[in-house]
Amino acid sequence: QALGVDERMALVHPDDREFTLRELTQATSEGRPSYLEFRVRWPDGQWRLIASRSTAVRDEQGQPTRRIGINWDITDTRAAQHAREEKLLAQRESRAKSEFLSRMSHELRTPLNAVLGFAQLMLGDGEKVSPETRRRRLEQIHVAGQHLLSLINDVLDLSSLEGGEVRVRLQPVPLPALVAETLPLVARPARQRKVKLRSAALAGVALADATRLRQVLLNLLTNAVKYNREGGQVLVEAEQDGDSVLLRVSDSGRGMSEAQLQHAFEPFNRLGAENEGIEGTGIGLAIVKALVERMGGTVQARSTPEQGSVFEVRLPDGAALLDGTAAPPTHAATPLPLTDSAGGRSARLLYIEDNPVNLLIVQEVLAQRPDLQLDTAVDGLSGVRLAQSARPDLILVDMQLPDIDGLEVLRRLRADAGTAHIPCVSVSANAMPDDIQRALQAGFADYWTKPLDLQRFLSSLETIFGAPG
Repeated sequence: QALGVDERMALVHPDDREFTLRELTQATSEGRPSYLEFRVRWPDGQWRLIASRSTAVRDEQGQPTRRIGINWDITDTRAAQHAREEKLLAQRESRAKSEFLSRMSHELRTPLNAVLGFAQLMLGDGEKVSPETRRRRLEQIHVAGQHLLSLINDVLDLSSLEGGEVRVRLQPVPLPALVAETLPLVARPARQRKVKLRSAALAGVALADATRLRQVLLNLLTNAVKYNREGGQVLVEAEQDGDSVLLRVSDSGRGMSEAQLQHAFEPFNRLGAENEGIEGTGIGLAIVKALVERMGGTVQARSTPEQGSVFEVRLPDGAALLDGTAAPPTHAATPLPLTDSAGGRSARLLYIEDNPVNLLIVQEVLAQRPDLQLDTAVDGLSGVRLAQSARPDLILVDMQLPDIDGLEVLRRLRADAGTAHIPCVSVSANAMPDDIQRALQAGFADYWTKPLDLQRFLSSLETIFGAPG
């Protein structure tokens, strides 16, 4: 016996009854098909998800009188769909984490390669080099060491902030005094770039951690100077705005596109500046955002290409409450051992590398092997052309080149009969297992990670080419 409307609706989940009945009633009166999903109670008491498709049945006059259709259980299908979606989300999160770790590894190893490389050269040469050469090497070590220290400090700060380990001590911080203390810290780089530092109206007291807020302002000022144009200006303002205060840093620099602005606060995303020789880590704005949010505030940015950018920090008002930093621990990366590669005893080697410091290190190392001729190329396409004309016996390939990556370099070399047989070794600051596995599967004979252990580098060359003649 068919159930009546009220009896059927009594089986439907209470939260689904109203829209189910409304849709069926409207579809019948309008004489159209309907497709519904709703929950019903099974005889054993559990709720199951039902899909229902029906159409109107008309009388002799063409008027819709009732509906006929089919219902089927989609509970398991929908659960499987949700499981697939969750799995895809987990995979996307895993890929994002791997990409972040890969970028971080590369940024750490690049300056470390210069530090260890030049230090090993100096230890190996003893007093045989001129004072000028020694000084030049020490300057490279110092610059790379400072960059590495800044990078490590930023990474540790960001990691601590994201892990909730950094404690902030909220207190009233007068913004005029904060600006006056911080501006001199960027005066020297501003003078070097002929950028004018200005402060306009300064007022307000923020409820913040004084040390962390100074770090925020310093990061914003440093970026405003670094990415400015020669002869540009940086303006700092602070004001009261209702129950909060605003700290604003404006610059007349290159600005950012809307697409760049959407990624401005991502760690290690330098928005293309890494290809222009501008020093930086790509972590500063991520730290700014994390610190400001930790202090109960927000940070926003707006920008116009070729006109400049404005970063605005909003913090709680602390006026009503108005009445030395240890260095983080450091760690040393352990270079992976170089693996011997098979090869002949010829004396020609090509190194495809866009970083001039890395090229210089290898050039100076090979000065100890006058029997080896070194050719260099600063990008992938010129490296492929040089390999085709010079036919070296071994090719070292950096994986991150300004035009095409190392995998594409290898593909083009293998596609040419004249270079297909030449062994290629990846020399890269990317040391993540997936990067190494991908390169080896593509056909690289070996994968040497930066920073290079120069003695092992020479030992490997001796295995490949033989001892110096």
